[in-house]
Amino acid sequence: MAEEAVLGFLEKNEEIADSGQFAAEHGLSHDDVVNVIKSLNGYRLVDAQDIKRERWVSTNEGKTYAAGGSPEVQLLLAIPPEGISREELQVMNPLVLDYCAIEELWVHA
Repeated sequence: MAEEAVLGFLEKNEEIADSGQFAAEHGLSHDDVVNVIKSLNGYRLVDAQDIKRERWVSTNEGKTYAAGGSPEVQLLLAIPPEGISREELQVMNPLVLDYCAIEELWVHA
């Protein structure tokens, strides 16, 4: 079925610009369309080029930071204008305090 669709399309059109879009529009499996194109390319009946696409998605941790800010932002927002003791801040955000505040010297006593 994919082979007939690809060949029929190429009889009337110069190219299939995007095999993924073609497969979706014709209700075909993308893998089947790719296999047909690779086969035709192997016989030198068509020229084909790979299209590389990357898609990035947020992890759960990333979603947490998107909603509440990075650990560094959370730390800095936790410090009131009048200041806070290290012990109180340590209770609120222990891991971030050690790394961000001390190593990066963002806060001082």
